[in-house]
Amino acid sequence: MLNFNYTYTPDLYIRDLVPQFENNPLVDSIHIHGELYKDENPLIFGFGDEMDDHYKILEKKNDNRFLDNMKSFGYFRTDNLRKLSRFLMEGEYQVQIMGHSCGLSDRVMLNGIFEHDNCRSIKIFHRRKGSPFEETNYKELTQNISRHFNKKQRMRDWVVPYRPDDFLPQVVS
Repeated sequence: MLNFNYTYTPDLYIRDLVPQFENNPLVDSIHIHGELYKDENPLIFGFGDEMDDHYKILEKKNDNRFLDNMKSFGYFRTDNLRKLSRFLMEGEYQVQIMGHSCGLSDRVMLNGIFEHDNCRSIKIFHRRKGSPFEETNYKELTQNISRHFNKKQRMRDWVVPYRPDDFLPQVVS
């Protein structure tokens, strides 16, 4: 499981939404942006869209201070990115979006995950404000996800169609 959150909240969702993963020793949690109170996995803050035209301008300034708040350089503090790369190469997988906005702050990483040859689908667990489609954030998430694709047809093929039952429940611990 790839966790973009600094907390263990996703573990609660895994228990309810994908019970076969709970307590499964074969399922490793990769806390890609670090973990609260874990010195060996420090928190990573910043921006991760090196595909943006403005990033190229910052690189050309030849002043590393402009790159200090890019997530990419924080990833080298742990082996989390290598773990993710190994997972992506192991075989086919389905991405399950739970609570991530899929905004541009993780664009390069999400592009690598979504457009990887082993990716077979992207299932969205949407937030439900009401019962009809218009009262969910499913459309917004698909719009955000589209920004991570260079191959738009692949996006259309991979995103699992909306299902009312694929909502992210409120978890009470």
